[in-house]
Amino acid sequence: MSTKTKKTIKARTKSTLIYQSLLGASLLMLISGWRLGYSDDAEAVARESVTISKVETGEFSLKVEGYGSLQSINKRLLTATSNAIVDEIKLKAGAVVTADTVILTLKNPQLTAKLRQTLAKLKNAKTNKRQISLQQQREMLNNESTVYELESETEIAMLQVDAERTLAKSGIVSGISAKKNELKAKQLQKRVLLEKSKLAKLTAMQQEALAIQDDLIAQAQEEFDVTKKMVEQLSVKAGINGVIQRLSLNLGQSVSAGTELALVGSLSPLVAEIKVPQLQAHLVTANMKAQISTVNGQITGQVVRVDPVVVDGAVQVDIELTQSADQLAGVKPMQLVDATIFAQVQKNVNYIKTPTGVNEDSTVKLFKLTEDNRAMQVEVKFGKASGQIIQVLSGLKAGDKVITSKMELPDETTKVKLSS
Repeated sequence: MSTKTKKTIKARTKSTLIYQSLLGASLLMLISGWRLGYSDDAEAVARESVTISKVETGEFSLKVEGYGSLQSINKRLLTATSNAIVDEIKLKAGAVVTADTVILTLKNPQLTAKLRQTLAKLKNAKTNKRQISLQQQREMLNNESTVYELESETEIAMLQVDAERTLAKSGIVSGISAKKNELKAKQLQKRVLLEKSKLAKLTAMQQEALAIQDDLIAQAQEEFDVTKKMVEQLSVKAGINGVIQRLSLNLGQSVSAGTELALVGSLSPLVAEIKVPQLQAHLVTANMKAQISTVNGQITGQVVRVDPVVVDGAVQVDIELTQSADQLAGVKPMQLVDATIFAQVQKNVNYIKTPTGVNEDSTVKLFKLTEDNRAMQVEVKFGKASGQIIQVLSGLKAGDKVITSKMELPDETTKVKLSS
């Protein structure tokens, strides 16, 4: 074989090897492309690691949850009416009391001394009135006696005038003497009238003097009554039937007028003062039904007031307990409670257990289960939340099942495969 022929065979063999290599590379690329285009790209997730919930349909009760405490509707704040010292504490907070129960006693020596002084002043005013009344009676007797004497003298003088008038005509008595006696009789009549006028004025003056004395007695009586009441208030009474809710005093402690001594609240009726989130407060109105959860069980109630002011992100709602006293046995003021307020009831509403991290009035993407044990990502629009459930407005229908727990998946994941 010539050298030229050998070279030709060698070139052909080399070309065949290159062609075969290119053909193998192309086939490998085709296989890789098919795998990329047709392989299963779903993320595998263990079924037991997720929570699956089913979309239900029916009545949806919009509930507002809150917490707070039971408070007495009727309360009485006991305060000191004067400066005093705590002398004796008979009862402590939590004790059941009646209106006349003495809770504690105070001591004020100055007030006790003032009571004695005002009593003496009152007695003195009454004694003065009696003395004035006796003086007036004596004065009236003297004046009445004077009037009586003058009336007697006048009558005698008039008789003498009548007698002398006849004798004067006969000449037995001089006319001048008769005229003098007649003048004297008229003067006596005028004196009687004057004394009677003085007597009437004296009576009016005496009545005014007694009225003034009555005013002084009334003033002394009022001062005595006020002081007596202040002394009586040193024995601090509950004032209403109920329970002592607060009492934070110590023996020997000094208190000034207006200082709080104790707070007493009635055992019934009670009201639950509940704080609800301000975002849900607009759903609550008066007369809505509510359920109060206590350590003694469930209690029904009715909303009576919604506070218009927001404090620390919450609004206070007052719920009056509507059950009878027998049903409220064991329930006490200041007890911590939870409350559920039934704001609205809607029919034929799709709802589901609230997925993790989902808020009301939001749109989120969830994984809806399919028949092949897989889940596809869908966009779901939610409405109002009520307790542990939330309205489904769109994206799901009744009977659909979705994964409601949070999963750690890549952002681009749109499918998952549930593995057992």
